[in-house]
Amino acid sequence: FYNITGSTGVTVELIAPNEVNDILSILLTNVDSAAITVDLYIFDASTSTRYHLLFGTSLPVGASLLLDNSDMLAFNNASNGFSLNLKLGSTSDLINILIKK
Repeated sequence: FYNITGSTGVTVELIAPNEVNDILSILLTNVDSAAITVDLYIFDASTSTRYHLLFGTSLPVGASLLLDNSDMLAFNNASNGFSLNLKLGSTSDLINILIKK
């Protein structure tokens, strides 16, 4: 579970490389008083490449977005050194994230 504010860091590493084998679902919920913008991406530190699951996605006030497609979340970072990261659009944004492993 993550309760993230932009002041925590506009870009936050949610899952470090080699931390988990599989992710079953990710729930993103806007708990801000205004719409927020999020990027969710897999980061390959060896090449500094981002692979976006979400890019510039706007979440209205009180909205939740459930990512539960096994094909989308099928990356295995236990052996490949990828991390899962979230980037907020503003330092005032508030979001809750639930990750089911």
